Amino acid sequence: MNRICSAAVCLIAISAGSVVAADGKLAPVEKLPAGVSEKVAATLKPAGQQVVIDGKPVCTLWLVKEMAVKPDSKATLSIKYPITQGQLVGVLEVVKKSEFTDFRGQDVAVGVYTLRYGQQPVDGNHVGTSDLSDFLLAIPAKADVDPAIPATPQDLFKLSSKTAGSNHPAIYSLLPPKGDDKTPSLSHEKELWVMRLTADGKSPAGVVKVPLRLVIVGVSEG
Repeated sequence: MNRICSAAVCLIAISAGSVVAADGKLAPVEKLPAGVSEKVAATLKPAGQQVVIDGKPVCTLWLVKEMAVKPDSKATLSIKYPITQGQLVGVLEVVKKSEFTDFRGQDVAVGVYTLRYGQQPVDGNHVGTSDLSDFLLAIPAKADVDPAIPATPQDLFKLSSKTAGSNHPAIYSLLPPKGDDKTPSLSHEKELWVMRLTADGKSPAGVVKVPLRLVIVGVSEG
C-alpha cells in the first residue's frame, strides 16, 4: 500500500500507511496549533517538529515540557518506556489532506490530536499481534482538554476510537529507545518513517532525558 499517512508521534509518533518515499526530514515549528485547550497547551513546549516527506508537510508533533518518569522502572521484553498509562506525551497536528493513517492503517483526518501513552492490552484479542506493548494513542484535542491521567486506560481507548471513527483506538507504535540517537531526527526503516525525539523527564531522583522512537508514518505488517 503506497500511502503517506501519519505517527507519532510523532513520537512520537508517533505511524501510518506503508511508504516508499526516499526523502524525509524534520522541520522546526515555533508555534502551538490552534484547537488545543488552555490546560493542555500550558503543558507543551511551544517548539515542535514537522515531518516533511518528498517536500510536503505531513504532520507536526509537540512534546510536553516535562514528562513524569516512573522511579526505578526497568524495561521488560515487551515494555520499554518508564511512563504511566494515560500520561500525556504531546500533541499531533495532521496537515496532509489525504491518505494519512495510524499504525493499523486507519484513516486519520486533518486536525489536532493529543498523544497519550498506552500499552497493548493483555487479552485474547491481542495475542501474537506484537512483541512490543508501547504505543501512543491519538485522541481528538477537542475531546481531551485536561492533561490529567484518566481513571482507566479504557477511557482513553474509547476517546481514541473517535479519531478513526472505528471500534479500535488510533495508535502509533513506539520502538525500543536508543540512548545514543541524535535527536530530533527522522529515519526510514523498513518502510517505516521513525521520529527520534528526546523528552525532558522528571523522576524523584531528578531530571532525566527520555529518548523516544515513534513510528510516525508506516503500518504494521500484522
